[in-house]
Parts: sequence; C-alpha cells; structure tokens
Amino acid sequence: MTYVNTVKMLQDTMHKNYVVGAFNIIDVTTMKAAIDAAIAKKSPLIIQTSQKTILQLGYKVLSNTAKFLADEAGVDVAMMLDHGTDPEIIRNCINNGWSAVMVDGSSKPFEENIRFTREIVEIAHENNVSVEGELGHIGGVEEHIIVDDGNVQLTDPDKILEFKELSGVDSLAVAIGTQHGLYKGKVTLDFDRLEKIMKIAVFPIVIHGGSDLPEEDFKRIVSLNPAKMNISTEIKHAYLDGFKEYINSSGNEYEPIKAIGIAYENTKKLIMNYMDRFGSTNKCLRDRGFK
Repeated sequence: MTYVNTVKMLQDTMHKNYVVGAFNIIDVTTMKAAIDAAIAKKSPLIIQTSQKTILQLGYKVLSNTAKFLADEAGVDVAMMLDHGTDPEIIRNCINNGWSAVMVDGSSKPFEENIRFTREIVEIAHENNVSVEGELGHIGGVEEHIIVDDGNVQLTDPDKILEFKELSGVDSLAVAIGTQHGLYKGKVTLDFDRLEKIMKIAVFPIVIHGGSDLPEEDFKRIVSLNPAKMNISTEIKHAYLDGFKEYINSSGNEYEPIKAIGIAYENTKKLIMNYMDRFGSTNKCLRDRGFK
C-alpha cells in the first residue's frame, strides 16, 4: 500500500529542510494531476478535499479513486479532509477511507477547541487516521471558512504544547499572518512568532495559506522547516485557466476532453513546481527504502 496517513510522512520532514505540499483537489482530474506530479518528482503528497468537494462528488468516489491511483503510483499519498468543522462529515471521512482529517475548532475558545478536537482524535486514531488541529485563527476565505481581518487570531506559541498534549493531534496548523485566498495589499507575516513556534514544537507544524505568497516570504517559511504547507487557491486558478484557454482558442469546437487536458497539465505543472520549491522532490519515503 502507498496510500498512507500523514504521521511518518510529516515526522520525516522535521529538521530535514523540506516541506510536504498539501494540495486541495477539485475533482478526479485535479486528483490525478497531483498524483502524477508526485510520481514525476518522486515526492510525498497530501491531497486535500474540502467539505464542499466531498458533498459534490461523494465519499466513495473520492476515497476509492484516491486509493486506486495511490496504489498504482508507487509514491506515498495521503488524503486529508481540509478544515473539517462539521462533526458528521469528519466522522464520515474517517469511516469512508480518508487517511487523515484536519479538525478546525479554531473559532472556539481554547478549552472547547481542545474538547472538540480530542473527540475526533479518539475516533480517528482507532481507525489509523491521522489528525491535524488548528490553534489560532487563519484569515481569508476558504470555501465555507470566512475570517475577516478583525477576527484573525495569531497562534500563541506558549500554548502549543498544552494543545498538543490535551488534544492528542498528530500535527498542528498555526496562524502567523498567512491567509486563505489571494492576498490584498502588503503581506505581513510574523516570522518571530513562527521561529518561536518551531523552537518549541517537537511535532509537525503546518502552514495554511501558501498560495500567492511573495517569493521572499515563501522561501523564509520553508527555511524554518514546517512539516506541511497548504496550496489551494492557485490550484483553482490553474484548473479554471485551462478551461478559459480552451474556450478562448477553440472557436466553434466543442471538445470537453481537450479543455480537461489543458486544465490537467496546468495543475500538474503547478504542483511539480511547488514540490521543487518545497524541497520534497526525491523525498518519497518508499523510494528511500522506508516502509
């Protein structure tokens, strides 16, 4: 099996100067593009599904396809629910073949966030499913998650060990000023906060809002060695730009497969580029003799 949870995958990144990319897929085409990119780059991969994507396509379509493509791929692939806020959807993912779930209790008070996350952790770990929690409140728009600037709450480094111990999560998403969606105006990230978090943490740290970052900021984040970084918005743009390209050049031709092909190539190329930038190329555990 090359369809795995994220535990070993993310633990391997720690202090090894690479990041595992987590890419939000939209459909089977983007899922295949992501896995084919991982094959080409011999990179570990986390494909992520939003609650909206699951409700549109269905649990079994996504999990069965992911397992089939991963087993054929020969590289390490995990599939994670991104920003799980609905307990029923989270449990359904655990019971329908997801190998990882992200529990988003970030809008809740600290103690309630821990309780909510812990309840899911207990169920998930019984099923060999890894869990990512969130401490702090990341800004921007990510489908059903909308956080305006006034409600952004950066992660308190002094609380991450307590959160980890009491919730039992395998990894933790932190808020340092990155945002979901495209950035508006100057990007201001709290690198001092991230540096402190990375010194304290003895477990994998996750950064959301990786799309559209200035190159200097992106490189600095990667240099601080978080375990995982999420890319979503740029996937949507690459995918839809493929359809726009076909429509603008096709005249009176109606060939959906050609449009899908362009969208696939755009998405694959984008993900391959990110794998190089993350330093995850040639870091597949299986390819390096790990099981």
